[in-house]
Amino acid sequence: MYKFYFFSFLLLCSILNAQNIKAQDSTSVNKDSINLSTADSISLMDFKDSIDDLISVKSYFMASLGYLSNNVYLGRKDSIATPYITPMVGYYHKSGLYINASVSYLPTAGQSRIDLFTIESGYSFKSGSLDCQVSASKFWYNSASYNVRSELKGSISFFNAYDFGFIKPTLMPALNISNKIDFALTMGLEHTFYLDDGAFDITPTVNANASTENFYSSYYKVRRYSIKRNKTTTIVKGSVSGEVIDAGQFKILDYEFTVPLNYTIKKFTFNFTPVFAIPVSPSVVTITTRIPNQPPKIRTFREKLGSSFFFQATLTYKF
Repeated sequence: MYKFYFFSFLLLCSILNAQNIKAQDSTSVNKDSINLSTADSISLMDFKDSIDDLISVKSYFMASLGYLSNNVYLGRKDSIATPYITPMVGYYHKSGLYINASVSYLPTAGQSRIDLFTIESGYSFKSGSLDCQVSASKFWYNSASYNVRSELKGSISFFNAYDFGFIKPTLMPALNISNKIDFALTMGLEHTFYLDDGAFDITPTVNANASTENFYSSYYKVRRYSIKRNKTTTIVKGSVSGEVIDAGQFKILDYEFTVPLNYTIKKFTFNFTPVFAIPVSPSVVTITTRIPNQPPKIRTFREKLGSSFFFQATLTYKF
C-alpha cells in the first residue's frame, strides 16, 4: 500500500512537469505576501514557506486566518477530531527577524473554546541556494485540551533547505519541551512549480518524521483520560492514566504526502494544503486504573494506528 502512494506521488510530479508549467528557482520569484501555517499543525509546514518572502527589502506586518480540519501530529491524533480556527498577526523585519502570535479556537460541539495560544519568534536567512530558519515557540494549551501535543510547553526548531533546481531536500531538527525534552527530525523532498508569473505555485512534497515520544506519554498520562474533556458533573471516584513504554526511543513515526497550493492577488494570499499521513511504529501503552480501596488495574496494549487525511486553508494579508 505504501508503494502505491509513493508511485502515485511520483506520477503527480511527472504530470506536472509534462504540462506547460515553468519550474523556477525561488530567487527569481517576487511574491507579494506569504503564508504561515497555524501554529499547531503539520510539523514542517510552519517552516517551509518561502524564505525569500521573510527576508524582504521592507519590514511589514501580516495577518492571517486559518482553518485546520484536524490536528494530526506525527501521524498521531486523539479519538475526537481537533479542528482549529486560528487568527494570527505578526511583524517581519527586513533583516529576517520576525515575531507572531496566534489564538486557536476549537469549534467542536460541546467542546467550543480557545484551545491554544502561541507566540513564535525567529530569524530567516538565505545564502545562494541555501534557505535557513531558526524559530522558538511558546505554547499555552487549555487545561481541558485533548490535542496530542497539549503537554508541550515550547519548541526550538532549525529548518534547512537546499535547492538543486530539480529537487529541494529539506531537514528540520527540533527540540520539543514538555515534562521532558523530545528530539524530533523531519526529512523531506519537494519541488515547486510556478504559474501566472509566480502568482500561483504548487509544491509536491514527501516528508518522513522521526521523534522520541515523551510528549505522547505525557498526553496519555494527563489528557487522554481526563474528566475535564467530558465536562461531566458526575462525581468520579478513582482515576485512569496511561504511559507510553520506551517513550525516549527515537524512531520514524510517520510519512506524509502533501501538495501545498498558493495563490497571490496583490497583498492577499490563499493557501490550501492537503495532507495524507501514514503513521508507523505504533506505541505500546500501559493503562492504569485506580479506584479507592481496590488494587490498581493495569493493562498493556499496542495501539492501532490508521492513515489520516486532513487539510489546512489559510488567507493572509500583508501590510
